[in-house]
Amino acid sequence: MRATATAAAAPPAPPTPAASSGWLFGPVPDLLLGCGVGYAILLAALCWLGPQVRESVSPGFLPFLTVLIGAPHYGATILRVYERREDRRAYALFAVHATILLAALFAFATRWTLLGSWILTVYLTWSPWHYTGQNYGLAVMFLRRRGVALDDVTKRWVHAAFVLSYAVVFLAIHADGAGIQYTPPLYIADGYRVLSLHIPAVAGDPLFHLALAGYALATLVAAARLLARGTLAAAAPALMLVLTQALWFGLPVAMRRFGLLGGLEPFSPQYAGWYFFWAALAHSIQYVWVTSYFARKAPGFPGLGPYVGKALLAGAALWFVPGLLFAPDLLGRLPYDAGLGALVAAVVNLHHFVLDGAIWKLRDGRIAQILLRGGAAPAAPAAPPAPAARGWAPALAWSVGAVSLGLLGASYYETEFGLRKAYERGDVPRMRAALARLDWIGRESASHHLHFGRFLAARGETTAALREYERAVALFPTPEAWIALADAHEGAGRVPQNCWKRSVDRYSVPVTGWQTPASSPVALVERPNALPHWSEDCKEFLGVYRCPACNAPVTRPPREGGSAIIA
Repeated sequence: MRATATAAAAPPAPPTPAASSGWLFGPVPDLLLGCGVGYAILLAALCWLGPQVRESVSPGFLPFLTVLIGAPHYGATILRVYERREDRRAYALFAVHATILLAALFAFATRWTLLGSWILTVYLTWSPWHYTGQNYGLAVMFLRRRGVALDDVTKRWVHAAFVLSYAVVFLAIHADGAGIQYTPPLYIADGYRVLSLHIPAVAGDPLFHLALAGYALATLVAAARLLARGTLAAAAPALMLVLTQALWFGLPVAMRRFGLLGGLEPFSPQYAGWYFFWAALAHSIQYVWVTSYFARKAPGFPGLGPYVGKALLAGAALWFVPGLLFAPDLLGRLPYDAGLGALVAAVVNLHHFVLDGAIWKLRDGRIAQILLRGGAAPAAPAAPPAPAARGWAPALAWSVGAVSLGLLGASYYETEFGLRKAYERGDVPRMRAALARLDWIGRESASHHLHFGRFLAARGETTAALREYERAVALFPTPEAWIALADAHEGAGRVPQNCWKRSVDRYSVPVTGWQTPASSPVALVERPNALPHWSEDCKEFLGVYRCPACNAPVTRPPREGGSAIIA
């Protein structure tokens, strides 16, 4: 692949001391950010302070932290693929065609629950593999930069250690019997669900133990062979990445599976999804670290601060715009916190995985020159200037990114201070303003309306509470919202037009006012063994509830609202 530079580009800088010693930025930043020492320190702190940290973090802070740390990670890939014309052409299959395919799948999935659930499942299954591949690639990079002889046999053992680590995680996610939830809290939503492969325990358990034993053996053999071919100092960054892989996946999964160290929160099965989130943030930091080094070797590098800032704006736009366009009042169906946000995260990450698999190959001459040998990108004849008519496109793109970043910050501010803090002090006008503003930026939430309605009902404002319940049901009709609406109607002495009644299983059955043979409206029906909620993916359950007066089966009301149907 040929690299091009503008006529005004500065000549390549000579290798820095960090590069000549095998480091990228130097031992401290490389070990802390790239090799996982920073994560190891964080994990050790969370072993003792985990409950305090978790309880002090507000729900709205997690998405905001994902934007601040995760968005530059996605944005760095966007800059790598789309910023230079020659890169856009070289990776057109992925930059254009794969992107269009993923965008189409996203649009269909906003209307098709099963497709969205599969997209979420593929993302959460692929994600540890993506992290594993990055750790392995960086380990190989450091070994070659620092002069450790990496023969074919040793390389295969190192590769096996990382692959088997992923196998342990895969079986933990998809095998029956463990009963541990690895889905991060941000991605647990009513609209979509993770579809486990449900590998039977009779096969899953032996496979898990075999993969774990193989992982331990491969790790020990790989470490021994590396130390035999180089000094501890030379192999230290790669060995630290092997340890980081263990701290992200192998060690916590094994401890949870065997019930060991459960008193330390990072190894507790109850919080497996929460600590996967911290590993994801560490991966994002690691990615920005290595891509920043690669970018600064290119001619015309604007500086570390401007580069990370551009990556942040690109990632913010990628994260925010789809959620706005497909909000319930525009092109979509699900509120952001009821599944749309999880779907956006899944598709953005899948797009990132696809692009990454194409652009970061150490056998590529330009990448090898920079990452393995520490040199600058090879120069090429100056490219002709872009047509003047296209000069508005970068300005528009960065403007969209800046607005997206501002609105993502506004979303956190309104959720945290406009709702949560206002609720604590009983500030109803501020809560109303926050709900309206969140609606304007595509973050309206059925749960926010439900909780606000309960708050108003507790103050005796029944009419206002009914409006909030009705909006919650219109946005996303959960059993809790239907129950609150039915209870509010009952409390007001009204016959509801649409309501659900809590069953003995604390779930609800949908009923809409039909006429019985005696022409009296049946408002509430209580049924044992009711399902938690209706789903298009469970068509075999439709029509199983019957009117107690005429025994006609009742099907779920349309998602957009309307009357239930008596078959």
